[in-house]
Amino acid sequence: MNMHDNDNHDRDQAFDQAMRRLHAQAVEQVSPATRARLRAARHVGAEAARAPRRGFGWVLASGCAAVFALAIAMQLQPRPASTPATASFATTSTPDTGTLYEVGTAVAALDENPDLYLWLASNDDAMPATMEQ
Repeated sequence: MNMHDNDNHDRDQAFDQAMRRLHAQAVEQVSPATRARLRAARHVGAEAARAPRRGFGWVLASGCAAVFALAIAMQLQPRPASTPATASFATTSTPDTGTLYEVGTAVAALDENPDLYLWLASNDDAMPATMEQ
């Protein structure tokens, strides 16, 4: 320990002793009735801290556990095999002609040909009367 540390230690001890004397003087000036009330309040507070708390603690804990279990279960589930969009369309035969066509090709043909949409836009009679206002 050098000289500087020793001076700080002596000052800290002197300060600590002075504060203890001031505290002792303050305690002597408090009336016995006030000290008794403070002691009773301290005991009530200590017992309230020891009392078991009832309420939403268990509900909150079990809810969090359920959410985590669900998240883990969702992560562990196997992912479905991805299929191309055209594979979901079936090849269908028409009952009257017996010809085969693929539904995906028919839908793609409508997307490529804008004539249908131009016809719909120019045909004002196709709109219901309730829409006209």
